[in-house]
Amino acid sequence: MKRLLAFFIAAALLFSALPACAQWSEAQQAEADAFFARFFARKNTVGGAVIVNVGGERRYAYFHGRAGKTAGRVTEDTAYKIASATKLLTAIGIMQLVQEGKLALDAPLQIEGKAIVNPRYPDQPVTLRQVMSHTSSIAASANYIGTPSFAEEDFYDYAPGSGYHYANLNGGILGSLIESASGQSLNAYMTEHVFAPLGINAAYAAPLLPDPDKLSNSYDAEGTVLYSTAGYMKEDAAYDDTCDPASHFRASVGGLYISLKGMEALGAALANDGVYQGVRLLKGGSVYLMQQDQASLPGSSVRCESPYGLDTYRYTLDGVTWYGHQGWWTGRVVDIFYEPQSAAAVILVMNGSDRTVGAADRAVSAQMERALRFLYPKILLEPRDMTIIDDEDW
Repeated sequence: MKRLLAFFIAAALLFSALPACAQWSEAQQAEADAFFARFFARKNTVGGAVIVNVGGERRYAYFHGRAGKTAGRVTEDTAYKIASATKLLTAIGIMQLVQEGKLALDAPLQIEGKAIVNPRYPDQPVTLRQVMSHTSSIAASANYIGTPSFAEEDFYDYAPGSGYHYANLNGGILGSLIESASGQSLNAYMTEHVFAPLGINAAYAAPLLPDPDKLSNSYDAEGTVLYSTAGYMKEDAAYDDTCDPASHFRASVGGLYISLKGMEALGAALANDGVYQGVRLLKGGSVYLMQQDQASLPGSSVRCESPYGLDTYRYTLDGVTWYGHQGWWTGRVVDIFYEPQSAAAVILVMNGSDRTVGAADRAVSAQMERALRFLYPKILLEPRDMTIIDDEDW
């Protein structure tokens, strides 16, 4: 218990003395605008944006292109379906329930009274900490549409907590657990406890958006419409917004729709000790815990290396560690990453654009790497020496 207390004291100290951030000059703003105009154009991006928030205040934003024929140009209010970045934002709701004692990170997971168990290791139940760090032994091929079978073929042949593999069903389990722990539907819980307190236009089904008219079309890499706003509304018309933990696994995998300024707000909250504009979503210790190597923590049910903390990807670029998650689907890239020491959150969305795999880390797009290399020196008071090569292969 003393070690755990020391852990949270260290977390509080880490966030107690964040450096001030430099104001950008007009020349820096102009330089950034020119950079991102080229940035989006060179990938033939239909619509997108980059937003930088430092210390809870927006420092820079660039909006590019169109959201759709009727939706007009992209603005801070434009909403997107954010694919796997959904997992990071859903984890905020999970951690709220952990704080309240309604969920436990290392207790055997149960859904509707039935434990989730790898049949090859029946005496080692899966835990929430393992699910959130992708060390649950659940296979990448496991079905998350409808009700998963949790049969032998849905698991890898290693014990829970002893190996890392990213699996979408791990993210799907989050929605089911929120419903079982709260007694509310996933969308109702997240709206009440995460989105509404910050006035965020977000929902796990398009018809449930407070302002669906702001939803962007989805384009493929060639700029062809994959889903129009009307198409999203039609696809989600039958969404069952009830509390049904036994069958609600799909929405929290990648089904969240959210505005750009909503992504900014939640990214900034994570960068600032769980608080944004005076609203506390999480305790600082919970945010810190989400970032950590779970195998290094006392009493943890995770016993192996994983690039994920608790649904939070650790991503080191040029010696700086960022935390967050990327979402990717045909033609669409969504990055929500933050850096606690500078209290900076960076949001990048590219819609109707070809994704290129990053050089520094294959789980993060080269576009995000390039954006961060350009932005990070401008976030700090004492910029680091980083040379940007305009024509590098990215």
